Amino acid sequence: MKVKIDDIDREILRMLQDNSRVAFKRIAEKVGVSEATIFVRVKNLRKKGVIKRFTVIVSPELLGKSLTAFVLINSEPKKLESVLETLSNMDDVYEVYDVTGTYYIIAKIRTENKESLTKIIDRIGMIDGITRTETAIVLKSVKEETRIKI
Repeated sequence: MKVKIDDIDREILRMLQDNSRVAFKRIAEKVGVSEATIFVRVKNLRKKGVIKRFTVIVSPELLGKSLTAFVLINSEPKKLESVLETLSNMDDVYEVYDVTGTYYIIAKIRTENKESLTKIIDRIGMIDGITRTETAIVLKSVKEETRIKI
């Protein structure tokens, strides 16, 4: 269900996506409303689920997670939900998508090196219900965007 937002909400969201630590006072000055209005609007955007959380984006490479891979996974249909849950709880599995097409699931892995990726792929292959996997190692990240155009 789409949530209706106005131009003030859009600007608040743009500024928070640029810097989630930006002061409400600064947003208020830019938008032309009171700081209290910004506080209430952010609270409402959080309540509606438009703002999921405030976070920091870290550099995986600088924290030792220099290898990124996508694992395409097939599963027995009756065990799909269980497989999705198991994958979602695994360390180094950062994103899990239930998708259409040849594969049922795509999982994004961030890990230290090929050896650790091999162990993760082996663990994934042992999950009850998985019938096939295919792995694509990322050679270069061309675009990785966390912002949503508003």
